[in-house]
Amino acid sequence: MNSALPLLDVMPGTFPELATAKRRHKSTTDLPYLGTAGLRPASSLGLTDAEQASYRVLSRCSPRGADAASRCPRHSLSVPDVGTASALRATNASPLHSTPHSPSHSNTSSPAREAERLAKARSKLLESDFNQTPTLPPETREQLRYVSKDGKCRVNLCHISERGRFLSDIFTSFVDLQYRWFLFVFMMCYITTWFLFAGLYFLNASVRGDLEEEHPLGPAANRGPCYSGVNGFISALLFSVETQRTIGYGARTVSPACHEGVLLVMMQCIVGSMIDALMVGCMFVKISRPKKRAETLLFSRTCVIANRDDQLCLMFRLGDLRESHMVDAKVRAKLIKSRQTAEGEFLPLEQTEINLGYETGSDRLFLVEPQVIQHSIDCNSPLWQLGPEQLRQQQFEIIVILEGIVEATGMMCQAKTSYIETEIEWGARFEPCMTLDKGSFRVDLRRFHATYQVPLPNCSARQTRQLMALVDCEVQDAKACRDRCTCAEGIAEEDKGKQPSHGGFTIDNIQEERASEGSESERTVEKNSPQQD
Repeated sequence: MNSALPLLDVMPGTFPELATAKRRHKSTTDLPYLGTAGLRPASSLGLTDAEQASYRVLSRCSPRGADAASRCPRHSLSVPDVGTASALRATNASPLHSTPHSPSHSNTSSPAREAERLAKARSKLLESDFNQTPTLPPETREQLRYVSKDGKCRVNLCHISERGRFLSDIFTSFVDLQYRWFLFVFMMCYITTWFLFAGLYFLNASVRGDLEEEHPLGPAANRGPCYSGVNGFISALLFSVETQRTIGYGARTVSPACHEGVLLVMMQCIVGSMIDALMVGCMFVKISRPKKRAETLLFSRTCVIANRDDQLCLMFRLGDLRESHMVDAKVRAKLIKSRQTAEGEFLPLEQTEINLGYETGSDRLFLVEPQVIQHSIDCNSPLWQLGPEQLRQQQFEIIVILEGIVEATGMMCQAKTSYIETEIEWGARFEPCMTLDKGSFRVDLRRFHATYQVPLPNCSARQTRQLMALVDCEVQDAKACRDRCTCAEGIAEEDKGKQPSHGGFTIDNIQEERASEGSESERTVEKNSPQQD
């Protein structure tokens, strides 16, 4: 069978509402093939021994072999089993179930009858799968979005074994953190270094004996304390904060005679400068990220489908709220839909490009006022065979991505949104929202999402093209018939207007003409006879 099986567009999840809508995706291994009816034996092909051996090896993995499913499984493990008990019962009751239930299904049946039975079973399965479209509540369908309306991708990565890869790009890891975690890391970096060097200062002072109430006698008494004003851990912590932040109150200093103390102060200054550069840079980049710029970019709540210039088009509207416009703005769209290949492989969330005018440059925008972006539904469009009924039956998602450079910062900004099948209006257009007022153009954003209905046939673009072709053929046939009739009428009128040279004679006229010719001949004979005499 050349065509693939209809798909269940609902992705498996943990929602209890999907219990009645789930069923198993069937692969080609679930369908018994037509046996070896399409393969001729090697002996009847007139091949050599080596060629016959190669032919037998190829026929073992042929999808048309009787045991191809057992020898060469065709992506059967890639098809998820999301069926429930009811779905299993439906599979057992399917006409394609290979378990014999009666003696009539034994191996003694003829190959032609078996092939006919399997063909009918496949057609019934295709028809039943096409009609069994799961219906989901709006809340559950909203949870199954691939991209939310505000542009957040709802994909979670699990079981990441190599966490060390994130440390190789520590700057990006810090910037990608949420604000609460970023502020926590920001504070912990400073607090950790303060306490770390405070402990080193306290340990150095305790080893030198500067913390004892009675200072030692001898040469140690003449050299003085290493850190003046440090007599405990709290004072050492204050000295660490003053050193790293270069506060310099003047009450606590390090002695020039304490070489290890000078080395510790130098190390803390270097570490503090590195932390300042990293944290301040991360904070600046995080605050100035163009992700927030996308909050002022608007997308229409729904898509509309209507005719534009005698072409069925999918249209949506986008706009910018700021007066500082996007530079080099570009828009693109993708269709997200699960499908099953002819080999039985299940492709979840396959991405298909939707052409928005890349070849003509229509996807490059001068986004000063709200603009309506259109996608012409032609034979290369993924919506070519979808009408209003098919839109309600299938489940897919259209992702719209707007990219541009922020004029103020020069950084690339990206805004995303999505439209599911229930957010597409068939036979509608967007209301105009721009008017001319006092010598300038005025945009009324209250009508940004407003639409109005227009007449549109309830058929897909493909069916419309076929109907138009039939109408054109009928018009051409009628015109050719009229031309032939007109030509025939003209010829008849011309024949009627002409007078033929032999027309108008009767039998009497012919007899009189013959009599006159006879008399003339007699006169001629009489004239010739005297001359001879």
